[in-house]
Amino acid sequence: MRKLLALGVAGLAVVSLASCGRSSKDFKKAAEKAIAGADTSRIIGQEFTGIYCEDPGNTSEGVTFSCAAKGKTDGKNYKFKATITSSNRVEITDYNVVE
Repeated sequence: MRKLLALGVAGLAVVSLASCGRSSKDFKKAAEKAIAGADTSRIIGQEFTGIYCEDPGNTSEGVTFSCAAKGKTDGKNYKFKATITSSNRVEITDYNVVE
């Protein structure tokens, strides 16, 4: 996996969630949104389709979970690591191309 440090930011993409009632599914959806976002596309040089993240199971800080997507341009499969970094924030912290 590639560690992502873009412009001094620890995560490739960061999404903050609304302040109340966050479930593990909310973090899953936020990670999928981050992978589909402009920051991820710009840094990796690729837009993604078929984005899917597993449900992290709980919402504790430090919990990591996996995501997968297919590159629109290169057609390759990508694996991402998402990390819950606070009670309302998830970051995409690593990725790699699955050969």
